[in-house]
Amino acid sequence: MATRYLSIAPAGGEPYDIGEDAAGRSQWIFNVVATKRHSTTFVAELASILEAAGVGTRGTNILSGSVASIPDGDGPYLHVKSDPGAAPIGTHTEGRGAYRRPGARVVVTALSPTAAEAMARAAYEALIAVTNQDVDA
Repeated sequence: MATRYLSIAPAGGEPYDIGEDAAGRSQWIFNVVATKRHSTTFVAELASILEAAGVGTRGTNILSGSVASIPDGDGPYLHVKSDPGAAPIGTHTEGRGAYRRPGARVVVTALSPTAAEAMARAAYEALIAVTNQDVDA
């Protein structure tokens, strides 16, 4: 079942370099906050958006969730997981917000700093382009 997204907005700015991981690979990171209807598949929905935009392939170089591990190799690998967002907005008869605002952290890892930055920027553009859109997990 598709989830309605009003928007996905940056939370803290554009992608930026956070240095190397333990394997000496470059890491680029950014955060987003989505304004959307409630669902239980938020991270999978973001991975779906990224795959549909041609950023990568889920399970190969788009990894999601807190238990995903970055493979050995040159990459680039994109890891998306949930992060604190913001309070819901709107009203609902049950007292919950009509629109939830979950957050996500996206980290791209690659041996090449150029490849890491390119994938991070492509992911950023794909996510912030989402407006008034239904998304499947």
